[in-house]
Amino acid sequence: MKVVIIGDGKIGSNLAALLVGEGHNVTVVDIKPEALKRSMNYQDVMCIEGNGATVDVQQEAGVGKADLLIASTPFDELNMLCCLIAKKLGAEKTVSRVRNPEYYKQIDLIKDDIGLSMVINPELTTASEICRVLIFPTAAKVEIFEKGRVELVEHKLPEESTLIGLSLAEIYKRLKIKFLICAVQRGQEIYIPSGDFILESGDRINIAASHSDIERFFRQNGSLKNRVKTVLIVGGGRVGVYLARQLLAVGMRVKIIEKSYDRCTELCDSVPKATIINGDGTDQDLLRDEGIADVDAFIALSGIDEENIIMSLYAKNNSNAKVVTKINRDTYVHMAGMLGLDTIVSPKQLATGNILSYVRSLKNAADSSIESLYHLVGDKVEAIEFTVKEKIPGLTGIPLMDIHLKKNILICAVIRKRQVIIPNGSDTIELGDSVVIVTKEHRFTNLRDILD
Repeated sequence: MKVVIIGDGKIGSNLAALLVGEGHNVTVVDIKPEALKRSMNYQDVMCIEGNGATVDVQQEAGVGKADLLIASTPFDELNMLCCLIAKKLGAEKTVSRVRNPEYYKQIDLIKDDIGLSMVINPELTTASEICRVLIFPTAAKVEIFEKGRVELVEHKLPEESTLIGLSLAEIYKRLKIKFLICAVQRGQEIYIPSGDFILESGDRINIAASHSDIERFFRQNGSLKNRVKTVLIVGGGRVGVYLARQLLAVGMRVKIIEKSYDRCTELCDSVPKATIINGDGTDQDLLRDEGIADVDAFIALSGIDEENIIMSLYAKNNSNAKVVTKINRDTYVHMAGMLGLDTIVSPKQLATGNILSYVRSLKNAADSSIESLYHLVGDKVEAIEFTVKEKIPGLTGIPLMDIHLKKNILICAVIRKRQVIIPNGSDTIELGDSVVIVTKEHRFTNLRDILD
């Protein structure tokens, strides 16, 4: 597939690397020669210097013959103009990054006129990710499938967990709940576990089940945390606005600390039901005065990764709050995890994951289609939801125990007519089902690809 990316920033460069890794022909356009030089040195991409919102530059990039154009510059208006020109030149599909809340809420009115196939909003996606975690504070990460009927929850086993030393088969027999532990991270190792896998202290487990069964799982293990009622957010940017609106809508009390006085006045209009504090969130005295010791959740959303890490560590050591940290730099994500910060969100990774899911969906076969795709445990594992559109020889109608799957693949859920099935060996996959698989070391675009 020929893909043109306009904007070689954090999202654009990361996306180019992922798409090249999946075998696509990628051209990157940017006005900054230093950004393009970096991409040429580290990635197998064609680079064109120039304004991607001009016809001449797009023609030089071959947009007219492109299967997909992705506009990911920092400027919403420029991105939409790039997509409009690309459609006029003949690009098959276009994706635009739109971040401004005022633009985003009216995008449906102009989406068809501009010719947009997909709109990505990294800030809104990040806010939604944080909101899901706060609604289920026991989790470090929550992904949803089939409109929320199945959840995939990441959880770090505490030292006192009653599951430590037990095999997965023993755990399933003891708890008698319909769930599946489908991926485990232990140090630097990633496992797609079988029934004889034994859990250890500090393991990060990913659990697939319905929301009610996951709640029962945590309740039986004494890990279910109290509902979040009060939230302290540091950083009043776009993520903070989207998040505050979502949290207020579900009944939480929200306080935002923002350094810029002018931005504070804007926040008073944008989220009038939130409490807005003008101050420096890295000031420990201010955090104490604003009740960090008593809040249920603390969210670090400043524009500086280092500040977010420091503030989160302070909150972790001086409160019982659920701590969520926004980090953009990949090198910091692992370091923050080593420091004990369990819930980390990255707008860049979330946005690229959404686009990657869309790119793979363009290659859908007649018998199955990708509905959603998530990256787990540091992008080393994928969870993919497929819809079965036609019968697949060797897969549909056959007991799972008799299906020959590739290594490091687990079928962790089947949704059939709104019923969630956590499958065992005697269950089958049928026409019309939604199927959630977890895989390591594979990049699937078709459900039949899981067969060995």
